[in-house]
Amino acid sequence: MSELTTADKIGMYVGGGLVVLGVVVIGLVDMLFGAGHPVNSEGAIEHAAVIAIDVRATIILLGLLIWGLVAVYKLVAGPERAGPSGTATSQTETAD
Repeated sequence: MSELTTADKIGMYVGGGLVVLGVVVIGLVDMLFGAGHPVNSEGAIEHAAVIAIDVRATIILLGLLIWGLVAVYKLVAGPERAGPSGTATSQTETAD
């Protein structure tokens, strides 16, 4: 398996971190410290989130956007090929 590139690290740490923050961490915080789900007079459930749903959705969307940008970058950059010493080099690098 090849070593991780900077784009891979950005995708994993930043994009993945935002998705995990938005889905898992905020979900647990909302579950543990959130208000109950009272029913109003019309029988509809009222959901009062600790962290606004718009903020949570934006965090998740940013993580997915970063994943998408990394995927587009890797598609445009092309596959890595083995260099003369056996290390992976980008397709745009020239061999001496």
